[in-house]
Amino acid sequence: MGTILDSFTWKFLEKLGQLVEDEVVMTLSVKKGIKSLMKNLEFFRAVREDAEALAMEDPWIDSWWKNMRDVMFDVDDIIDLFMVHSQKLLQPPRPVCCNQLRFSSFAKFSFDHMIAKRIMNINEKFEEIKMNKEMFSLERTTRPQVQITIVDRRQTSPVDELEVVGEDIRRAIEDMVKMTVRNCYDNRSTVFGIQGMGGIGKTTLAQKIYNEERIREKFQVHIWLCISQSYTETGLLKQAIRMAGGICDQLETKTELLPLLVDTIKEKSVFLVLDDVWKSDVWIDLLQLPFERGLNSHVIVTTRNLDVLEEMHAVYTHKVNKMNDCDGLELLMKKSFAPNEQRRQFSDVGHQIVKMCDGLPLAIKVVAGVLSTKRTRAEWESIRDSKWSIHGLPKELEGPLYLSYNNLPPELKQCFLWCALLPSNFGIRRDAVAYWWVAEGYVTKVHQYSIHEVAEEYYHELIRRNLLQPKPEYVDEGVSTMHDLLRSLGQFLTKDHSLFMNLKNSKALSNLRHLGIGNDVEEIPTIEEQKCLRSLLIFDNKNFKIIHKDIFRELKHIRVLVLSGTSIQIIPESVGNLLLLRLLDLSYTKIEKLPESIGNLTSLEYLSLLSCKHLDSLPASVMTLSNISFLELVKTGIDHVPKGIAKLQKLCNLRGVFESATGFRLDELQRLSNIQHLRVEKLEKAASTGAFVLKNNLHLRKLSLCCTVGVNTHDKTHYQINEIERIQQVYEILSPSPSLLYIFFLGFPGLRFPDWLCSEPEHNMPNLGHMHLNECVSCSELPPAGQMPELLVFQIKGADSIVNIGADLLGKGVSSAKCITVFPKLELLLIIDMGNLENWSLNTDYLCGRSEQLVLMPCLKRLFLNGCPKLKALPEDLHRIANLRRIHIEGAHKLQEVDNLPSVLWLKVKNNRCLRRISNLCKLQDLLAQDCPALDQAENIISLKRLYMVDCPNAMQFRMCLLEEQELAVRVVTTGADGRDIFPDESLYN
Repeated sequence: MGTILDSFTWKFLEKLGQLVEDEVVMTLSVKKGIKSLMKNLEFFRAVREDAEALAMEDPWIDSWWKNMRDVMFDVDDIIDLFMVHSQKLLQPPRPVCCNQLRFSSFAKFSFDHMIAKRIMNINEKFEEIKMNKEMFSLERTTRPQVQITIVDRRQTSPVDELEVVGEDIRRAIEDMVKMTVRNCYDNRSTVFGIQGMGGIGKTTLAQKIYNEERIREKFQVHIWLCISQSYTETGLLKQAIRMAGGICDQLETKTELLPLLVDTIKEKSVFLVLDDVWKSDVWIDLLQLPFERGLNSHVIVTTRNLDVLEEMHAVYTHKVNKMNDCDGLELLMKKSFAPNEQRRQFSDVGHQIVKMCDGLPLAIKVVAGVLSTKRTRAEWESIRDSKWSIHGLPKELEGPLYLSYNNLPPELKQCFLWCALLPSNFGIRRDAVAYWWVAEGYVTKVHQYSIHEVAEEYYHELIRRNLLQPKPEYVDEGVSTMHDLLRSLGQFLTKDHSLFMNLKNSKALSNLRHLGIGNDVEEIPTIEEQKCLRSLLIFDNKNFKIIHKDIFRELKHIRVLVLSGTSIQIIPESVGNLLLLRLLDLSYTKIEKLPESIGNLTSLEYLSLLSCKHLDSLPASVMTLSNISFLELVKTGIDHVPKGIAKLQKLCNLRGVFESATGFRLDELQRLSNIQHLRVEKLEKAASTGAFVLKNNLHLRKLSLCCTVGVNTHDKTHYQINEIERIQQVYEILSPSPSLLYIFFLGFPGLRFPDWLCSEPEHNMPNLGHMHLNECVSCSELPPAGQMPELLVFQIKGADSIVNIGADLLGKGVSSAKCITVFPKLELLLIIDMGNLENWSLNTDYLCGRSEQLVLMPCLKRLFLNGCPKLKALPEDLHRIANLRRIHIEGAHKLQEVDNLPSVLWLKVKNNRCLRRISNLCKLQDLLAQDCPALDQAENIISLKRLYMVDCPNAMQFRMCLLEEQELAVRVVTTGADGRDIFPDESLYN
């Protein structure tokens, strides 16, 4: 961790240099102290790289190390405090009376005296620490840098199948699936166990069983619960109810939730996974009774402790064994190299490394994360021969896990350790964690990129090194989790200054810098005693209801304050004392107002009020937060946004803003030159200024335009014609800059789309990659999206007035030297809830007569068609799309045939009442049909490998239309699924 201190000193010296350059007037003693501080920091850049490891092995060095780390935190605090006050001094003076001026001068002298004294104390500590010469290297090493390559993540890609390597796990999956299916009609709850040490692959095995198609067919309800050591009973019950299809948003107590769970699964077969169980009471005392009242429940439990399964009376337990060397080498190579990379020369050294991982898949993956950055045999040998552990680490954290951490660049080490502060199984959102890391000062600015873009690349680098695990349902890796063993490693390495508090670990240390509080903590500690605290994170703890009015007078060094999902109603005025606070997350709380003192938070960069439904107003002082970069007001009760947003020149993310009579006006957006993500709501209340307000926002990437449109059909078009004309004018002035990548229309009552979307959109938005037009209820024609050169994803949803889709959507295409291409880069097309759509054409004859060749949707891979009950037929020209691989058709009740789609590999048809025939899909491999009562004919689907038919009464006739010699896996079942999707997850298909 010496490199982390090295990273700190670089940043501290840069900050102090900035203060000197600003030429802030200061007393002689402050100047002298800062010069000494800079000299000491220069000296401390030479701290040994292995200082952290030595500290674990030697109690005397450990004491020295703690002092060293504490003094570095103190340096950061004093520099940031000084910078905040210096910025105030650099601001233009306000008119003041004589007494105020005298008081201001006294306050400045008092502050300078305090700063000088604290700097002197720090320098004295530095001199004491310097006495141990052995802790400093004679030669300064080159500090490793994080290699940042900003990747274009606009394109989506299918999620890779869960990592399954080796015959042992494949056999275990097959055995447990057969056993479960064989007993699925027993009218009782049955427990099966998966037991093994941490990191050995228990969860992966359970996931494969959970997603197996035979399990999906046999059980009506499928529930997955992660049982962290700090779970709450109400949280688990809510999750179970939601996954069973119930709604429980308004219920808060166990007494209310238990009967609802029983009612939700009543008379249904249930497949339940309890992942990572530490104590049997979660089943015996909480879940067993409600699940026994269902028709039948089969439970798979993963645990490290065999006693847990015995107490739960498991009828069968599969013990997960360590991976053999051959399978381990296959996994290592798969994770270290891209599919086509040459890897033969690494096999022997890779085999030696696998042996050092002792058969643990998690260990192999994290070591592969290190090796993936090495491309020579010598580098692999260096990793093999390096120090894989240090004395003092718990046994389960030694070796590969520590190696993976130790080989991180310093910035990534800090980010990894910070994630260990979050709750177990916490969904780490890329957008949020980037701001958290920036607020902590962990992110180093890289030329040409914003600091938040750099932070997002840190996040993706941790995923690439297998230190964060992306959740498979997010194709862009936008949400991830941290494995419990890696989380334990991070918590062990930071145990002297950071704490995640739960029922088991509730004793707060003195001099604590970071504190996370789990949702199972019933009695919140006296936080004001932690005067050195830099981060306080409380997620979803309903016991946290009151903030003492003076608590924030003591937490002077706090940078990150997260109170998301707590029961607090009042934020005290003392919050204005948090001069270093950079991130404040009050989302999903019950707060009713914000204090005026929030305007004193001059360092604040992030303020989230998402879903604060009891908050009905904002104080005017919010508009004085000159450093604010992220402001979220979505789903609040606010009915007035104060005027003054235009003064917030550093705003990058503004979500949920809207016009009000004496407050915010759309023309303020013209002055937000750094805005990247903008969501404007309640546009039905806005007034047109006549001037384009977004044309000069050259960094704008994502734009959401929202009108309030009713859910029910009769509520959707309740606007008068004069109101509709005004709304259309408002949308016209919101013409975006050419930098736009994403656009979302969320409710638009206009009769026609704005000109900038209909007239040459390829010039207005040449870089647009995603377009979502949702609930555009009165538009009868679509914009010419086919002539947009970079469009990747296009969604039309709830456009009730559209009867025909044709040339209006295709437009004139994109011209090149030899051809005209319609939708040249489109990969995903979604047509959803189009209740009146009758005809859809892809006919491009109107473009004929030119010498160029016509190309239609050359990149389209997926078509999703859902909720179009009047659509009579698929477009005749759909067969011309050469790369169309997957089609999902649901709720198209007039559609009778799916025909002539030569490139399609995967087809899902569900709840299509009149669909009778599927023919001429010569490459089709997977066909999934459900609730299609008329489907009985098939022709020329000769490549079919897997056929699933659920609740299709003519399934036998359909099967007889297929060739007898076809090698075909057939699943034909009648379950009464009532519309529930029981197929395997689509992401499991290649």
